[in-house]
Amino acid sequence: MKISLWGARGGVSVVRPETRRYGVNTPCIQVECPGADTIVLDGGIGLHWLGNALLAESFGSGKGKAHLFFSHTHWSHIQGVPFFVPLLIPGNSIHLYGRAGLYGMQKVLCDQMNPAYCPVPDFFDDAIGAQVDVSELGKSPIRLGSLLIEYAEIGQVHGSPRLGYRISDGMNALAYIPAVEYLNDAVREAARALANDADLLIHDAYYSDQEYPTQQGRGHSCPRQALELAQGASAKRLLLFNHHPERSDQALDEVANALNSAELPVECGRERGVYALEER
Repeated sequence: MKISLWGARGGVSVVRPETRRYGVNTPCIQVECPGADTIVLDGGIGLHWLGNALLAESFGSGKGKAHLFFSHTHWSHIQGVPFFVPLLIPGNSIHLYGRAGLYGMQKVLCDQMNPAYCPVPDFFDDAIGAQVDVSELGKSPIRLGSLLIEYAEIGQVHGSPRLGYRISDGMNALAYIPAVEYLNDAVREAARALANDADLLIHDAYYSDQEYPTQQGRGHSCPRQALELAQGASAKRLLLFNHHPERSDQALDEVANALNSAELPVECGRERGVYALEER
């Protein structure tokens, strides 16, 4: 299983000299595995750059197939969808999955295509672009070729459910928990189950340990909480993710160095970073 980060920044994209190494784009992760279609986790601005890369493959000729899973529908996790070029190419098949509560996934995704503020042709119109399907996730896992995709609700913010994911191929497992706050035991247990014995845990660390006490209730975690979850779940490797827009490369280096150990390797997720999960 190969995991590629196309965006690791939380909130808004930020372009400054001191943020170049860890990247500027909002969340988007690509998962590749033999025997499975392209899997994408979240659709921040990084999705645009992933789309451009996919054009060199079957997506450029209208023969691509991808499945995009959203953790939630805050703008930083869906804003790249209108600029995902494979959606505009007839013949491609793109399936979008998520859970938007009272709002509904179809409505949320279609609303941001409104021409009042979106210049892109509306590919949700059947006459334009790829075959696009939108599914509201229920409770059952999804099998896509060689991959099993499990998910769980890990809280809500302003009526918008947040999902965490676990993707496994029978040999390795990736846990993806990009936006979470542990306000109760139910959320903590759901996250721990997703991360249980995972080869790689990608976890929210939007706030610093020092900032978090003054930011409780705003829906995000800090590195210490990510580490505690990883240790409690016996995850093999921790990748801190969803970096605050103001967090510099140097600050992220310092966080990773402080938490990293031989028992549990810890890094900060880096845009364009590639992580290969090998057979145990």
